[in-house]
Amino acid sequence: MDAQVQVVKDTLPSMDGERTFYYTLPNKIEGRIPLVFCFHGAGSSAKHHMRMTDLLELSEIQAACFVFPEAMNMESGNPMTKQFNEGRSKNPSCQKEVDDAGFVIDMIDYFRSITAIDEKRIYVTGFSNGSAFAMKMAIDHPDLFAGVGGVGGPVVDYIGINVKWKHAMPLIFFMGKADPVVPFDGHYQSNYMIDQLLSARQTALTFVRSLSFPVEEEVFKKEGYTRFRYFSRNDTAEVVFYEINEAGHTWPGSPFQSNQPFGKVCTALHATELMWEFLKKHRR
Repeated sequence: MDAQVQVVKDTLPSMDGERTFYYTLPNKIEGRIPLVFCFHGAGSSAKHHMRMTDLLELSEIQAACFVFPEAMNMESGNPMTKQFNEGRSKNPSCQKEVDDAGFVIDMIDYFRSITAIDEKRIYVTGFSNGSAFAMKMAIDHPDLFAGVGGVGGPVVDYIGINVKWKHAMPLIFFMGKADPVVPFDGHYQSNYMIDQLLSARQTALTFVRSLSFPVEEEVFKKEGYTRFRYFSRNDTAEVVFYEINEAGHTWPGSPFQSNQPFGKVCTALHATELMWEFLKKHRR
C-alpha cells in the first residue's frame, strides 16, 4: 500500500447500529470526482479488500473517492456471518433484514456533504458476497449508479430472474471456472459453500438484457481466459464478462497468491485495472 495514500475511517449511525467505512480522497480535487464503493466478501473485511485489490492506489492517480464499507457480523466468533445483505435467504444479514442498502445511500449523502461528488459517476464494485450485493444495489437503484464491477459473486437467482430494467446498466464481471466456493455454472453441490445464485453466464446475460436491442456479441479468446463483450450500437453501455479457465475464488491480478481452499489466482488479467478502465467510461 502506498504510504502517500491517506485512508480515513468513519462511522454513521443506523437502525442496525453504528456502521463503519473507510475511504480515500485525492489530495488535489479539481471539479467533481467519481465515487466508487468497494464491497468485501463474506467473512472478510474492508482492510483486507483494500490490500487484495489495490483499488486504494487508484484514488490519487485517477482523482476519485474509493469507499470500503464494513459488513456487520451477525454472530460473534463466526466470521462467515459477516456478509452484506445481497438477498439470499440463507445469508444471516438477510435473515436479520440488515439495511445495507440504506447504509450505502447514507454514505452517498455523507460524501455529498464533504466533497464534490459527480452524481453521474457513482459506481458499485465487490468481490464474492460483495459482488452480489453490488449487483443488487445496481438493480434496485438504477437511478443512482452508473456501472457495476464484480468478481466471483454472481447475482442472486430470484433478483436476476425478476429484474425489469428501466435503462441500461453497464457491468464488468470476472469469474473463475474452477471456483471451489461459488458454482460457476450455478449448479449447487454439497462441496460448495454458497448457493441461491445464478451462473456466471446467466449473471452477465441478466445485465445484457438491460442494453438496447439489437445487442451484438464479441468474443475474444486468449490462453487462460475468454472475454465476452455485449454492446448495442444504439447505446454506449456495454457488458463485459471474463470467463477464466483455471482461476478459483480469487481476485485476478491480486498480490495475494491464494492456496487451498480458494484455488488459483489468475495472473494473466488485472481485474482492478480492467474494472476501473471499464467503469470510468460510463456515466449515468
